[in-house]
Amino acid sequence: MHQSAGHQKKKPRIRNRARNKCNQVQADQDGVPLTIPVKEEENPPENDVIKLIQQLLRRKLLAKNKATSNPEPEAPRELKPEEKKPPINTAELVKLLPLIASQSKKARPLEKKPKAQTAPPQPAPEAPKIPVPVPSAKASRDVKADEVDELLKCLGSKLQKGPGESPTAALFNNLGKLFSQAPPSDVESSDDEAEYIEYIYKPRQYFMASLCNFCKGDLCGQNPLACTRCGLSYYCSAGHMRDDQEHRQLCYAIRQTATHNGHDMFYKCGDFSADQFRSYRIVCIRQVEKEMNRQLTATEQELLLFPLLCSQVKCREHRLKRLSTCGGCGEVAFCKDKPDHLSPDHSKWCHAYRLFKACVMFQARFGRLEPSLPNKVLRELPMACTNTRHMMRKLNFNVTDECEYAAVTQVSTGPLTAWFALKLCERLRSCEELTVHLIGAEIEFEVDVLQKWELFLLHITPVVKTLNVVFIGPELNPNNISFDQLKKIKCCRYCRKFQRTVNYFFENSLYHDYCKETHFLKPSLVCFFNSGLYRSTGYALEDTWPDTIQAALNLGCPIVVTSYTKYEAPLDMVHFVNQSNRHLNVVLPPTINPFSSEKPERNFISDHEAPFMFKNFYCFVVE
Repeated sequence: MHQSAGHQKKKPRIRNRARNKCNQVQADQDGVPLTIPVKEEENPPENDVIKLIQQLLRRKLLAKNKATSNPEPEAPRELKPEEKKPPINTAELVKLLPLIASQSKKARPLEKKPKAQTAPPQPAPEAPKIPVPVPSAKASRDVKADEVDELLKCLGSKLQKGPGESPTAALFNNLGKLFSQAPPSDVESSDDEAEYIEYIYKPRQYFMASLCNFCKGDLCGQNPLACTRCGLSYYCSAGHMRDDQEHRQLCYAIRQTATHNGHDMFYKCGDFSADQFRSYRIVCIRQVEKEMNRQLTATEQELLLFPLLCSQVKCREHRLKRLSTCGGCGEVAFCKDKPDHLSPDHSKWCHAYRLFKACVMFQARFGRLEPSLPNKVLRELPMACTNTRHMMRKLNFNVTDECEYAAVTQVSTGPLTAWFALKLCERLRSCEELTVHLIGAEIEFEVDVLQKWELFLLHITPVVKTLNVVFIGPELNPNNISFDQLKKIKCCRYCRKFQRTVNYFFENSLYHDYCKETHFLKPSLVCFFNSGLYRSTGYALEDTWPDTIQAALNLGCPIVVTSYTKYEAPLDMVHFVNQSNRHLNVVLPPTINPFSSEKPERNFISDHEAPFMFKNFYCFVVE
């Protein structure tokens, strides 16, 4: 066999393959010429060139790193005859490229070979070695720049990506691009990178009586174990009760509070009315916080806000051994000897309990539930769509998983409710620029998954060219998020191609103060999402809604107000009308919002009316 550059044919040793591979890399770094073994059946000719290109790239980076670490040029020395290497022959490399293209089209699937069971492993047949002249790291410094440029030009011309190309050809295309790129460096984020910058809300942990407080396993249908000290947290086994270290401090504070009160935490709570029992639970939280000398987390508060008690309001038995739970959800209890204590209204809420628990269990095990979202752009207004499911079908979007669909409705309810209000007021057919004001915006809801305003508002209003979304609220940014980065998010390629844009603005102030600013944008629609206008205590324990309502009414544009529950909607309507200084055209009275979220959230404000609430559940529209 032909020998070149001092190489001799050696019989390969199978047991040293891993070590020889390491030696091969070390030899590569030290400048020893490489040999590429080729097997006729397994390694087609294109693999040789792939390895050659990889070696060239590695040598180029090694040479650049050594040049950076040794800025002073070394004194040239005369090479020995055996050290002199021929330059890269670009012509020979280019000749191989047509062969590679033809071989890549005839790529054959790999065949599985049966394992040998009786015969001992035989050494592999000796593969002929084709010496490929590759310059060492030192010799690469002597390669002329124009020769390297010629090589890159040849590669670029031969490796253009075309239709129907094979994965091998695509790999060559990527390698060609990699050769022409500068080495990576620390730079400022570009507009292309900003396309993916988005605020994503991380959900917290939840306490549920029907879940093990340690592993979050479902206790429904089992015999749960109550904490032997406080009796308010529940476990699937004694081992998990012992291992739940996070509960220890809270448990001790609850027992200390119960000792000071002279009875268990929820002893004889059946004597309280709904409002009194709600106030009592708040008092219990304050007492426990005093014992712990700190505020309770939201998860810790839920232990006291949503205890497992008999659902009969005149009973509210708290001892687990005397209780049975609903076999469907495991969240609602009743006295074992009094089955009629199970509320007859529970049947219409049992599904919401199960769905809420399924979402909590998913988040506890896998983190945030991030559903896929539709990307279809409609060419005509979907005026016939009357609810979220109709709109999803119009967008050719189908979700079968119940938890995922609930998450999709949570994402889409904001922009779809705004679209619904504009549709009722007949403001969709002629406006090329649309500006939506979101009053009292929360970063966890209106700003979460910022792309939704493009997907569920711009994409379904084909006439609109520019969509402006303004988030306003004094509590908009409690965690000091960089709004400048969020503003850089870009639209999809389709919208960019047809010059359609979404602009985001963030105003961390009261709405009536923003209306006085010079950069104020006149709205096409004003949204009060889940604002609770009827409550007298607002921001900083002051009722700031009257000034805000007056400022919104003075703009002369449609206004949509939503609420969490049926109980709150008429109260919001009365308060809004009382604060108005002009005649209001009620386009839609308080009604169930057909584009509301279907993801349940626990309700403490009016839990005697509805144990769960939903974002934008009820709404009314005025102009």
